[in-house]
Amino acid sequence: MKLSYGILIAAQALSVMALPSGNKAASSTSVAAVASSTAVATATATSAAPIATPVAGGEEEKNENEVEQAAEFGVAINLGGGDIKTDTTFPPGKVGVLEVEFQNTDARVLRVTENKTPGNAPVGFTFLEPSSYKIELGGGSKNLTLSKVDYISNADNTVDISTGQIGRLCTETNTFVVGAGVGELEFEVDENELTLTVDDMVGEWGIFIPTAAAATPATGAGTGATTPATGTGGATTGTEALQAILDKLLAVLNEN
Repeated sequence: MKLSYGILIAAQALSVMALPSGNKAASSTSVAAVASSTAVATATATSAAPIATPVAGGEEEKNENEVEQAAEFGVAINLGGGDIKTDTTFPPGKVGVLEVEFQNTDARVLRVTENKTPGNAPVGFTFLEPSSYKIELGGGSKNLTLSKVDYISNADNTVDISTGQIGRLCTETNTFVVGAGVGELEFEVDENELTLTVDDMVGEWGIFIPTAAAATPATGAGTGATTPATGTGGATTGTEALQAILDKLLAVLNEN
């Protein structure tokens, strides 16, 4: 009876060890948090030069308090007043789309120029787009109700922009600066969008991603491939040990 009981216990343990640890995997992969609350460092802003006669863009009202419109680089476009929020998007780049958010009692005129030979990226960062964007605002850029520089990921983009930064060019060093002092940076998960609230949108802006993060996809894939293999190996070793015990017990039973 003792021998039969030992065989039963070993068989049950072997069955348990053979089961996949699905609950652990589910709990580790179900938790995801993407957050970024980083401010951008102080840099010297350039003053907006007078802008030529504006060319109105196609406006589409989402509701009576918000307007969406598309613009072209280098072409002036009207921003309405009346404290109505106006979102202006520009032609998409390799990874995403530049958007300027504006709201104010008095109207303004916006012009954004694409610079395909931008200055230096901040230390530890690389350009997410190969261009930077010079923003001019005719009529004044201070004390607006809302002033934001945004970057929205393209629908087919596979690059993680959640750790990205929107930096302002420091004209003295010809280097973009990120850090504290110029605005409040957030990452909106639902829109897959970086949004920077600033006191003054006038200046030259670049979109960046940490140098380490740019290499993460390849590194992450390698690490992920290694870890499951190690876990599988451990499970296999435990199963083989129990199988060996069970084989010995069966051999003793056969002798008796």
